[in-house]
Amino acid sequence: MKEIVLVPDTPLYNYVDVAVMDFPKGREDGTQRRRCVIRVEFSRYDVSQLQKQGMDMDAAMRYYEDYLYKVVKMNLASDWKCVDGWDQVMNVVRENVARFY
Repeated sequence: MKEIVLVPDTPLYNYVDVAVMDFPKGREDGTQRRRCVIRVEFSRYDVSQLQKQGMDMDAAMRYYEDYLYKVVKMNLASDWKCVDGWDQVMNVVRENVARFY
């Protein structure tokens, strides 16, 4: 299982870009490499689509967590676990999605 670090950029009103960093030579080496950047969008339209599906705030957050996990997994082509940054990214998403609930 690959270990990664998520590094959110400065959030904008409708989205936040999240850099996915991994450790190509293992964590002991300490050198991080950026594998990809994922855009997590939470505009009024994006959240309204979730609301139309009957999602409350908690369900919307589970959706975003699942979305982020699957997109990172697709880009890394393997399962992964986050060793740092998950809570920071989810807090940014929660703060912005909460505006619409």
